[in-house]
Amino acid sequence: MADDGNIKVVVRCRPLNAREIARGARELVRMTGNQTIIDPPEEVAQQQSRATERKTMAFTFDKSYWSACDRNEPGYCSQQTLYDDVGKELLDHAFNGFNACIFAYGQTGSGKSYSMMGYGADKGIIPLTCLELFDRLDSKAAADTNVKFTVEVSYIEIYNEKVRDLLNPKNKGNLKVREHPSLGPYVEDLSKLVANSYEDMMTLMDEGNKARTVAATNMNETSSRSHAVFTLLLTMKRHDVDTNMDTEKVSRISLVDLAGSERANSTGATGQRLKEGANINKSLTTLGKVISALALASQATGGGKGKKKAEEFVPYRDSVLTWLLKDSIGGNSKTAMIAAISPADYDETLSTLRYADQAKKIKNKAVVNEDPNARLVRELKEELEMLRARVSGGMSEEVYDPKVPPAMQKVAIPQKDGTIKTITKAELVEQLESGEKLMQSLNETWEEKLERTQEVHKEREKALEELGITIDKSLVGVHTPKKIPHLVNLNEDPLMSECLIYQIKPGNTIVGRRDGQKPAQIRLSGDSILEEHCVFENVDGKVTLTAFEGRITFLNGKKLPAGEPRRLRSGYRLILGEHHVFRFNNPEEVRRKRDRVAKSHLSMSISAADLVNDGTNSPVTRPDSPVSQESAGEVDWTFAQREAALAQLQGLDPSLDNLPDEDLNKLFERITKVKSMRDHSGTIKSALSVTRPDSSLSQLDDVWSEGYSSARPWNSEVLTDDTSVDNGATGADGNDSFHGQLEAQRQEFESRLHAITESTEAEDLKVEKQHMEQQLKMVQAQMRRMVEMRARGTVDVDFEPIEPVIFSARELRLVRKVLDRWRSHRSFSMSETVLAHAVLLKEANVLSKELGKDVSYNFTVAAGGSLANPKSSLDGIAGLDEFGDVSDPVLAAATQPTVGVKVLDKEHAAIYVWSMDRMQQQIVRMRNLTTFIDRPTYSQHFSSDDPFFDVPAPEYSFIGNAIISLAPLCRKLSYHATVPIFCRYTSEAIGSCRIDIRLANSPQRATNPSTPTSTRSSSPLPGALPSGTKLAFILTVDNVRGLSSHDFSSLHVQTRLSSFVGPSVKADEVYTSTAVDMDKASLSDLKFRRNFNIIVSNKIGMHMRDAYAPIEFFGSVKPTYIERMERWDEMRESRGPPLPTPSTQSNLPVMRRSENDFVVEQNHDVVAWLQVCEMGADGTYQPVPVVSAGTLDPGSFTLHQGLQRRISLTLNSNSGKQLPWNSVTRLKVGHVRLLDPKGRVHESTSKDLHEMKFTRSQTIEFKPDGTGLLSLDAVWDSSLHDTPLLNKVTAANQRVLLQLTFSLDVETCAEPVPFSMDMAITMQGRDARAPSRFASFFGSTKLLAKTTAFFNVKLTPPLTRSPKDLWRLDTSEKYVRGEESLSSWRPRGISVVEDYVKLVTTERRAADVRAISAIMGTMNLLRRQQQEPEGENIWRDDEKLLRKTVALWQRRTGHCGEIVLKQERTDGSQPEPMMTTLPRSEGAADVKLVGQARLVPRSSDGATKKGHLMILLDATENSWEKRWFVLRRPYLHMYSSSNELDEVGVINLAGAKVESDPTMDELFGRKFMFTLFTPSNSHALAAPNAKEMQAWSLKLDPSRLPQT
Repeated sequence: MADDGNIKVVVRCRPLNAREIARGARELVRMTGNQTIIDPPEEVAQQQSRATERKTMAFTFDKSYWSACDRNEPGYCSQQTLYDDVGKELLDHAFNGFNACIFAYGQTGSGKSYSMMGYGADKGIIPLTCLELFDRLDSKAAADTNVKFTVEVSYIEIYNEKVRDLLNPKNKGNLKVREHPSLGPYVEDLSKLVANSYEDMMTLMDEGNKARTVAATNMNETSSRSHAVFTLLLTMKRHDVDTNMDTEKVSRISLVDLAGSERANSTGATGQRLKEGANINKSLTTLGKVISALALASQATGGGKGKKKAEEFVPYRDSVLTWLLKDSIGGNSKTAMIAAISPADYDETLSTLRYADQAKKIKNKAVVNEDPNARLVRELKEELEMLRARVSGGMSEEVYDPKVPPAMQKVAIPQKDGTIKTITKAELVEQLESGEKLMQSLNETWEEKLERTQEVHKEREKALEELGITIDKSLVGVHTPKKIPHLVNLNEDPLMSECLIYQIKPGNTIVGRRDGQKPAQIRLSGDSILEEHCVFENVDGKVTLTAFEGRITFLNGKKLPAGEPRRLRSGYRLILGEHHVFRFNNPEEVRRKRDRVAKSHLSMSISAADLVNDGTNSPVTRPDSPVSQESAGEVDWTFAQREAALAQLQGLDPSLDNLPDEDLNKLFERITKVKSMRDHSGTIKSALSVTRPDSSLSQLDDVWSEGYSSARPWNSEVLTDDTSVDNGATGADGNDSFHGQLEAQRQEFESRLHAITESTEAEDLKVEKQHMEQQLKMVQAQMRRMVEMRARGTVDVDFEPIEPVIFSARELRLVRKVLDRWRSHRSFSMSETVLAHAVLLKEANVLSKELGKDVSYNFTVAAGGSLANPKSSLDGIAGLDEFGDVSDPVLAAATQPTVGVKVLDKEHAAIYVWSMDRMQQQIVRMRNLTTFIDRPTYSQHFSSDDPFFDVPAPEYSFIGNAIISLAPLCRKLSYHATVPIFCRYTSEAIGSCRIDIRLANSPQRATNPSTPTSTRSSSPLPGALPSGTKLAFILTVDNVRGLSSHDFSSLHVQTRLSSFVGPSVKADEVYTSTAVDMDKASLSDLKFRRNFNIIVSNKIGMHMRDAYAPIEFFGSVKPTYIERMERWDEMRESRGPPLPTPSTQSNLPVMRRSENDFVVEQNHDVVAWLQVCEMGADGTYQPVPVVSAGTLDPGSFTLHQGLQRRISLTLNSNSGKQLPWNSVTRLKVGHVRLLDPKGRVHESTSKDLHEMKFTRSQTIEFKPDGTGLLSLDAVWDSSLHDTPLLNKVTAANQRVLLQLTFSLDVETCAEPVPFSMDMAITMQGRDARAPSRFASFFGSTKLLAKTTAFFNVKLTPPLTRSPKDLWRLDTSEKYVRGEESLSSWRPRGISVVEDYVKLVTTERRAADVRAISAIMGTMNLLRRQQQEPEGENIWRDDEKLLRKTVALWQRRTGHCGEIVLKQERTDGSQPEPMMTTLPRSEGAADVKLVGQARLVPRSSDGATKKGHLMILLDATENSWEKRWFVLRRPYLHMYSSSNELDEVGVINLAGAKVESDPTMDELFGRKFMFTLFTPSNSHALAAPNAKEMQAWSLKLDPSRLPQT
């Protein structure tokens, strides 16, 4: 991609990997500038013979990148550096219309894929190129609407010399490579997909990467064994509005990731891997031959023409790779090569460097792929040739006398349509000249256009400079000069203001007329501008203005008299003529004043020396201008014009009477506007003038006015720019009394501002306003609902009026405090979670045992806030969260204690925590490993490790924390203490550390003398930190003890900023210590020290008052520590309290409780069959046909206009009496919508749900096979909906959607379970025929008798229960298949919650004791410093307050009892706390559940097996029936016949098992029997033969497959 056409070659060296470090390898590569040097290894340098001697070799490339060092070192080459040097140049060439290519070459594991793709946050060239590509496209498209861009993507893989399309799953075979004379080599049938955004492209790339062929070698365990070519096709279309022409540029960007180039003997590959390596080496060898041939050809270019044909041959077609890269490496392309090398492998690195050294010699000839409308150019050329021939007279034409003028000579010209046109020769010459100009413009190159543009630009600059306008060529936009005084234009249009700058250079600068004859440095236009209007004189940076006689010149609103020079200062306003308004800026003057301000707080902006004549004879140069009282936002055109008008109105200008009527009217309108604005804001301005110093620009204008005599304190914070307006105080004699008055005024203003800042009234009003707005929205929503119901004339029985409740700000704070306190008491809800999910944890451990995963799971409690999901900042996986399931957003966002899952990852030696949501997701993935065994198309995408671990696992595990109270820090006290380190998993102390907090400053705030003082005796302790105080302190953690090197290999300490300032911080920061290697260093080396500087706000102060700051400890755990954690869980459960039994039965064994006593979550599957019946000619209701377009389509009912209808609903459940339903209590239909052919849903005006009336009693049947059936009929009158969609005929390819809801009364539920589904209808004419069944034979549509919907019904225990019934939720006793492998392991019970509560109580009480000790110790010390007698009571007159405090401590509020959580059932004879106050329940049947029904989406998977089976319907009568079964996971569908029209049953196969026993055949007299067991039922089936029985068994239960 170099300018001379050579391939750009860069080399990048990666750091040593873990394998190389383990074998003690050293770095053999070093880089100096662009030179790469490789040294031979020392251990083998002496063993080599002279013929194979390894020696130091040096190579020079375009760039040499060193990445084998630490990231913080200055010479480190990052991904961004590589992209800036290579990738951006590639994009520049692509946008210029060239083809571009980048390919990475090197051995396996050398960093090719890292450089091209990157990992985690370190994005490679390909993602960065794609990101900037779309950024540029957006900016270019926004800048020019006539340019359109399109991006197409293709992604191919070359594996074993075969080409595969990675973006199109249909192109599974080997694609053919062909070559076109114009297009060059291309892949036939290759899919090119359009990418509209960066996210689209990354999605396509990710899908392609997943399909790449990857295999393991000794070099790299996940090495890519294929070449990948990612191609971007960038098309740029531009429409020329003037010529109405479209031009197009097409650029092809090829990004190539080559396979590894290592030798076969170094990889250890055999068999298929060896064959792959042979093909890879073949293509890479061919690539090397091609590069060598092209390098020789490039070197021989221009060296002579006597070359042989054989020497010119380049073997492109010897491999598919080189054939496809023909243009990239030796043709029409700007190409770059990245040679990735290893620092420790001499042979492979040397081979790569030699390879790259050959490639840099290749020269390409790239051309712009632009189509400049070739047809137009060709036709224009032909026309010009014909015209030239006519003009020269070379063709057979009538010959005229030379004396005859061309206007009299006639010439015949044939037209495009074949006609002959006669014109004069003069017209012919004119036509020829115009055509040649057009041809010249079309043939003009881009460089010529740029050159012409620059010439025009220079001419424009020259013209502007003649007018006096400043042109800064090195800057973009308008930039004010830094030293020279200048004028800035002001315009009525803000966008036109400050666009022109006129410099006032040393000497005289004359302002004149633009078309004047006299010399002038600044030329202006306008009737009121004369040839010599005024003159500026710049002497040593001091500028004076002198107006000439009869010229209109205003300064600060006052007209200047002729011949009187006036001194100009920064910010002065000038009006030259009638329309030219300027502001004068003098940067050096502002800079000098700022320097004076830096030396003194109260500096005069205008000294006495400034007010005198400065040694000249000119009078005082400060004009008299009135003081403006309006607070203007800035000095603009309006301000200057108003200033001039006010000056005239105040009688300062006698020419006011001579103004014309039009000017007077305009002036009157402006005055009226100003007056109305002042009247509106007069009160506010008067208040502001009292409570704070003047800071508006009206006072800034007073600084420039001569009549301003008062003074104000200087505000240095506003001076942030070199050209800032002077904001200092002016005028004064500089005496001490005047300075004292100013200082007193400044202190008064500061105290008032502080009082306003500290006031919480504004915050309270804001909180109350938000609360009232929320209540108002609720009332408005209620009113809208009432209005809608009145308009419809309906009454909603569920409507409940809402009474707004208004709280004050204090009451709202109290409510939030109470809610936060109650939310923190989550013991009961956490105990429910532990007991209800115990079976889930048991299943996870069983699956990990079965699949040989060295990991175990158990419950833990994750604290809220910063300890919700603590992560080590030193962990290397921090940047890889987006590429794996490392992050747990649910756990990280938790603000209150919550139940989590502790993962003891013995395989990776790590301990981490998952949320329950994450655990449920992982359980599903674990089950998929066995569920999809019989479906290799799906199972190939599953990783057997991902569901069980965090991949990659964290290097440092959270092992414990020490907490400190922030109360002393809030009271500005330093203290230190020895704090225990508690383990969050065992709730026990595992060590201790010393924590020292020392204040680095003494925060003080100025007190307001007007504030009333308290009559109580002052406390010796400093008060709480006021808002705005800067708090600086040093946190030190050292003297760590108790953490053993037998448990941890390395340790480090960290803390967070949010621990000290609260969760209100926007971006939390983590501060960590250096990791200490326990094998090489001692525990005393583990230290942490950090300086904190915090600006205390109200929220931070409130947080410090009551909060605790944790100090987190992380370590790399050893297997012995993980095993001890696992044993501790088992021992903790085994040493729990024994089950209490009566003394009379102490000798009897404890019996196992019945599972019926437990109240657990239940899951049931319910199938709803829906029919719509219409009245036929015989007076009976017949089901209407349902037209279904496929598996995903539930079907549409075909209805007729004007007929009576009924809805028939049938519910079927395999749970039988486990789901004891009683009846459907309510059925509603409504919410009519229209579904168009494009799948868009359009709402209608009919949104109400109308209740249907039942026609007969409902039929409920519980069959002998364990299934339940419920059916009902309801009358449906479609006219109730009052919508045209149900009255008119539905258009073709459209459907009408209606919502159907019903409530199912279940005996075990407190309330009916709500169900909701959609039904689709197609309305036809009354005499329309029913759909033909023959059409279904030839198409994909199918005619059904009913539509089917699948529901998952979840029955959960209610949230409000008695603690004595908590044991009923325990699922740890529930059997899980394979739990025998767990031996004595059992999930943690509610003891994990008890341990957490005990830990938190212990931690906080200990922290409070240390904090109070520090405060009391400081108090005693201060008393002794104040020489208080030892025996005097430190509280003195506050004994009454002390007694009141003690009484409050002793007072008990709330219920007198204590909620005791117990997992085991207690006997009724044993008294329990709160037993008398809470209702007693006799059994699980008394507990009513809460039901929830979820509509299961239809599966798009095809049927994996079909066939006839016999099913046992009644075991007592041995009744069997033949049915047609279709396996479509996760359901097994049963039909009455093989046409699959009448569905009679559905079985959910989740957790299903198949068993077969020959004795069952003899018992029932049926051969080939097998039993299908599901969580809710069991089904006896019989196959026609043994082969079918085996096939059905394996399909229904994939876990029966033999393990390979």
